[in-house]
Amino acid sequence: MGTAWSGRLPDCSWLRFFGEELRTVREQLGLTLREVAAGTTYSFQQISNVEAARRTPSQALARELDRTLGTGDRFQRILTRVLADTFPTWFTSMADEEAQATQIRIWEPRIIPGLFQTEDYTRQRLRWANPHLSSDELDEAVAARAARRHILTRDQPPYIWLILDESVLLRPIGGPTVMTRQLHHLTQAAETPHLTLQIVPLTATPHPGLDGPLTIWTYPDRPDIAYIDHPHTPHLIETPHDVSDTTLTHNLLAATALDPTTSLDHIHTLTKTTYGA
Repeated sequence: MGTAWSGRLPDCSWLRFFGEELRTVREQLGLTLREVAAGTTYSFQQISNVEAARRTPSQALARELDRTLGTGDRFQRILTRVLADTFPTWFTSMADEEAQATQIRIWEPRIIPGLFQTEDYTRQRLRWANPHLSSDELDEAVAARAARRHILTRDQPPYIWLILDESVLLRPIGGPTVMTRQLHHLTQAAETPHLTLQIVPLTATPHPGLDGPLTIWTYPDRPDIAYIDHPHTPHLIETPHDVSDTTLTHNLLAATALDPTTSLDHIHTLTKTTYGA
């Protein structure tokens, strides 16, 4: 198996190259970060995070940088490389936020979130989603995602409020054996004091979570940040108004979901009736 993931992209990553190229062009033009930001619709902090390879730039930002800096389509072309990396560039940003957060709120309507996946579940999901990966690349990808889970066993783990759509439990990734182990693992985690788990049943009325997954990170020393994983446009949210809207969505989902005790009972029952365990 490949070496354990360090939690940060290597120096040769396309994300880091994007930031270095931004710094090089900016300095050649004699511009400060604030001056670059002033020429775009993005904040100084957002531009600074991209230049430092702490955030994945959006296509809209790449276009605005090319326009502001007079670089044709240079940053848009580099971004295509960023997005084509074997390890998604949002992956590092999420892992960094997870490592710093004291509270994490998650809504996931598609799959078991990475923090709570078993290795077999992760392997089967990645093999299905990335059929081009070699065996070594698959091993490294599994190890990379497993490395994120260290936050659950540290001295002061974050408090996590996880809401899942029932369809996540019914989607047989890897088959009955893999799913049985995965659901047992999930319920064991839910019995710890650091995780609240709720299930939104398939019979629930339409709700705001149908737009896609979301995550909200809370910190001891700075405002909350959210992540929305809409199809083709996953992005971090940092403006207070938008983070507040995301928090409201999570709160509404909690009100729609089964309570934690009923949710655990539902998973136990489903594991027996659906996967025969």
